[in-house]
Amino acid sequence: MSSYSHAEDVLGFARTRLAAGEACALAVVSHTQGGGLRWPGAMMAVTRDGTAAGYVSNGCVDADVIGHALAAIETGKAAYLVYGAGSPFMDIRLPCGGQMDVLVAPLTDPDAVARTHDALTARTETGLTITRDGTFTAGPVPADRTTSWDGDKLSLHLTPKLALRVAGRGEEAIALARLAAAGDFDTTLQSPDEHTLARARAEGLTAISLTTAQSLPGLTDDPWTAFALLFHDQDWEIPLLLQTFDGPAFWIGAVGSRRTHQLRCEALTANGARRDQIARLQGPIGLIPRTRDASMLAVSTLAEIASAYKDLTA
Repeated sequence: MSSYSHAEDVLGFARTRLAAGEACALAVVSHTQGGGLRWPGAMMAVTRDGTAAGYVSNGCVDADVIGHALAAIETGKAAYLVYGAGSPFMDIRLPCGGQMDVLVAPLTDPDAVARTHDALTARTETGLTITRDGTFTAGPVPADRTTSWDGDKLSLHLTPKLALRVAGRGEEAIALARLAAAGDFDTTLQSPDEHTLARARAEGLTAISLTTAQSLPGLTDDPWTAFALLFHDQDWEIPLLLQTFDGPAFWIGAVGSRRTHQLRCEALTANGARRDQIARLQGPIGLIPRTRDASMLAVSTLAEIASAYKDLTA
């Protein structure tokens, strides 16, 4: 089930409700100041019956934003809301002490919603423009790749969800894939081990069989894909890494000690990998050194990947 943390899911919800003939409004964070707040571009869709998908804060102002969204649906007019410092809503406080601005507008252009949603589901970077009076336009990608105001237009920079491809066998690979899927990331597990594949599929994970190191599945990575290698077997590691180096994955990492990482890099060099390619390889992976428990390794590794993804998309 989606957590509706990502624009793809919120817009998908709005698209479905609009197609069913329901009135809907979109609330978008347009500016923040201080800590503890969601990033500009965070959004919430609200239907006439008060059903909401997504969130613009961590509970501080969402109920009030829903009320303004319902008003926007009834009046057909957009609203610009300021919470925290400088806000007229004196009874609504932001515990973090910052400021958050939210643009709320009735969704009167299903085509703009559908086109933006299509781009994200196709894993394409895109944009969405909303004017202060509530006019929506799909695209283009903002030139500076940020969500910001340009005159009376709020230009949103929207990127696909983090995708994670895990290759390996055993508990470590399953634990990482399980955790990533629970975090609502697009997750695929590749393994030559039938027991690992069966367990993954029993848990509802997407699992792909690796048959031989000489006939790997075609590479489907994009710039928002991370690749985590959880083998302890160079016969699989080296071919998989050489293939991945030819793709656009933003993060590539492999499990193992510093000594294992050194030996792996030497083997990559011996098999024709360039220095700049090997430099892309993270190892040992994880924010917690020398983690040997599968669940803790999964948390440690996913945190490292999430941090790199944040740096990529912020």
